[in-house]
Amino acid sequence: MPTQDTTRTSPVPVTGVGVVSAAGTSVAALYEDLLAGARPVTVRDVPLVAGAIPAGPNWRPDQDSARDVEAAHVTAPLTLPSHIDARARRTIGRDTGLLLSAAQAALTTTPAAPTTPAAPTTPATAEPAQAPGATSPRAGAAEPVPASPPSPPPPDPLRGADPARIGVFAGTLHAGRSEYVAIHNRAGADAGPVNPVWGPQSSYNAPGAALSIHLGLRGPNLTLTSGAAVGLDAIALGVQHVRTGRCDAVIAGGVDSLSAACPPRPAGGAAADAAAEPAGAPAGEGAAVVVLTAPGGPAHAPALAHVCGTARAYAAGRGAAGEPSGGLADTVPANAGAASDERDLAEAGAEAARAALREAGRAAHEVAVAVTTAAPHTPTGAAERAAIAAVFGPALPHLTAAGTTGTTGGADGALAFAIAVEALTRTAPPTPALPDSDADADPAAPLALCLGLDPDGAATALLLTGPIPTTTPTGANR
Repeated sequence: MPTQDTTRTSPVPVTGVGVVSAAGTSVAALYEDLLAGARPVTVRDVPLVAGAIPAGPNWRPDQDSARDVEAAHVTAPLTLPSHIDARARRTIGRDTGLLLSAAQAALTTTPAAPTTPAAPTTPATAEPAQAPGATSPRAGAAEPVPASPPSPPPPDPLRGADPARIGVFAGTLHAGRSEYVAIHNRAGADAGPVNPVWGPQSSYNAPGAALSIHLGLRGPNLTLTSGAAVGLDAIALGVQHVRTGRCDAVIAGGVDSLSAACPPRPAGGAAADAAAEPAGAPAGEGAAVVVLTAPGGPAHAPALAHVCGTARAYAAGRGAAGEPSGGLADTVPANAGAASDERDLAEAGAEAARAALREAGRAAHEVAVAVTTAAPHTPTGAAERAAIAAVFGPALPHLTAAGTTGTTGGADGALAFAIAVEALTRTAPPTPALPDSDADADPAAPLALCLGLDPDGAATALLLTGPIPTTTPTGANR
């Protein structure tokens, strides 16, 4: 009698999480700011590119100068692997720096030893306070820093894994736009020289490629640009590669930065105006990275959480059953037909959530928290909330980081995933029912649902289970 192949639906351990956002460079700090309703919106200058070169004689100030924008800026210094020397830093754009910094946090801080010193790192002097003489929060990125030994020890979550079997999957919506515009601006007659490093950095896949290069990884590398839920899509694709045995470990996440090429808010607007904005979501920037490892594989570290279900659905008239989606469980609402509206989008989100529950073999009442990507009062945010209410009822706790991190584009879904992991590490497992109780005992770890909707009609859902009660307790010091 043939046996069922459970590898394609088995839970995948999450062994590292790292974030860089307006709330700082810690998952715990982001979570605390979110619960407190913090809105770190500031007015700061955003140069078109990091490490700009001298202008030509006919250069105009509007070509590649800094612009003040009001947004959820990342103000903390970025921390890159110490073996990235001064010369390598000059080839790193803002998006790449954000993703590398988030990956560094995910790979060097594990729940196994929260007090153990992390691998040596070097701050990417990105703040005027840390880089005297810098004219902007990013201008110091190209300043020389002492070079470190070229071969640092493998990060704990990946120790023992073959670099050829470690994949990188990144999601972004805007990576490379600043360098692309800089090249365009400098291409005119006598406009000035073009920095050759802008070329490689002007592509969507530059951050993900740099992550593989600087970590010495040779496994699959793919950058997705699939819409508002792209960060969740990248993580789901990583889950599929681990489940099918293609990878022993995966680094997955999302990133996007602010850009002077597309200033989100003209300088001079009061921060109070943004706080009063009905949509409640300023523009923002950031990155989030998670480390996924194969259960029992060569790369092993204590799990913070497990991904136990992934699914995708499409709103009416958008997509079709079986459309390729990176290994997600594809499904379409039964009323597929005309172009989607908010109700159709909510139905797609609800169907994706139900499909993730089915894949995991879990029930809706086991979900302790839902985390979504869009601001609550936007049409997409309202559709996400309606989808959650349709499946889990209106009382389920619901978290959205957009008000704290801003709308970051490619990082939104990955930031939601990081928040879900943090919520689960702080959520006690359900208390078993008493012997004389009519209720059934439920000793399983609690669940969290991540849901991302794209206005064009795609819905992505990931279901996470918290730390198994029998494992070593994990803290929030990450």
